Amino acid sequence: MAKIILVDDDRSFLRVYSKILQRQGYNVEAIDNGKEALKVIKNRYFDLVISDVVMPGMGGIELLKALKKLSIDTQIIMLSGKGTVKDAVKAMRLGAYNYLLKPVDIEELLINIERALDFKKVNEENYTYRSEMEKMFREDPFIGKSNHFMEIKKKIEIIAPTDSTVLITGETGTGKEVLAKEIHYNSNRRNKPLIKVNCAVLAETVLESELFGHEKGAFTGAYKTKKGKFELAQEGTLFLDEIGDLPLNFQIKLLRVLQEKEFERVGGTETIKVNFRLIAATNKDLRAEVKKGSFREDLFYRLNVIPIYLKPLRERREDILYLAEFFLKKYSKDLNKNVKRFSDKACEILKNHDWPGNVRELKNIVERCVVFAKSEEISAEEIPEDIKSKSGVCKSIKPLKRALQEFEKQYILNALDKNEWNITKTSEEIGIARKNLYKKIEKYRIQRPSEKN
Repeated sequence: MAKIILVDDDRSFLRVYSKILQRQGYNVEAIDNGKEALKVIKNRYFDLVISDVVMPGMGGIELLKALKKLSIDTQIIMLSGKGTVKDAVKAMRLGAYNYLLKPVDIEELLINIERALDFKKVNEENYTYRSEMEKMFREDPFIGKSNHFMEIKKKIEIIAPTDSTVLITGETGTGKEVLAKEIHYNSNRRNKPLIKVNCAVLAETVLESELFGHEKGAFTGAYKTKKGKFELAQEGTLFLDEIGDLPLNFQIKLLRVLQEKEFERVGGTETIKVNFRLIAATNKDLRAEVKKGSFREDLFYRLNVIPIYLKPLRERREDILYLAEFFLKKYSKDLNKNVKRFSDKACEILKNHDWPGNVRELKNIVERCVVFAKSEEISAEEIPEDIKSKSGVCKSIKPLKRALQEFEKQYILNALDKNEWNITKTSEEIGIARKNLYKKIEKYRIQRPSEKN
């Protein structure tokens, strides 16, 4: 129910129009002066202000200016019995939704109220959408450059505009929720809610109330009617995370909602129709769970319309440094530090680690490195020991040129020993000219065992 405040020094006007608007279903408060109205609006929320322009004390234009300074999203309709084009232009420039002349035609006023409230709703939805998008791209962007990542991006372009159910699978921390957000915010439902539920953290009884909602008095503690996630996701997207952990008894209830697009609240009898897109995610192999009898086969096929598998980082190593550099810039800015890069050795360690926690683990490690960084560059020594020990990279990594030279020296020495230091025979076996073999023996200062003493 929209809340409207009427402001006018004409009390008969307030009495008549308050009753008219209340009959239309609006929650109306009437105040006969601007100063008092401003005090009330500062302490309570209203969707719409309808104010006369000419009033003793604080007039409508002054009230309008004061309300805009409060930076509230309340819409304002101005009324005047002595209006001029100049007044109307001024009011509109200051942010009024519209300017109407008295005596106000009630039908015209009702149309303007409805349009102002619709305008407010669209602004709120756009703000929510922008805020969510900004947060998503700032905190957990869906980025990468591997072939696997690019294939998923192409798939998103195709499936996002549809209403088809998507099942995202992959290890913990691979970015399944981030991918769900990417699909939602590229869909036709982007301006509607994205409602998230983690099926693994809620008991079955709590999960039922959370998804279906409940009526007042449905159970002990149900002091008022509560809308469930199905209703809140109306015209938007419902993201069910860790759906593989959904209790078996509850799965048939979910299947019915997905098939019929309707349900009843807990303790209720009214059938509620819903329209939402479903995206589900799990780190489990649902086919294996079906064989074990812990997941319904019919629900699996209902979910598995468009399957997307997110590979772990160890299988798309091209994305590791790309993500690490993004998180480095993010945390350097967030923590107000001037950290610009990883050293070559640090990069090699990061790239060679298997990242069992995937993107989530990488993000946390980069944040830790930035916190303790002593300079613009994060060195290999500043990488946590557990990452270095599991990366398969030596703590003191040799330059490639030096490693190749050491290998070549040992290779030649082994060949000479095998051929009892016969230069001609050794050069033929390893495929280089005798003079070049002599040069390398001299370069690496290779000596026969008897010559070393």
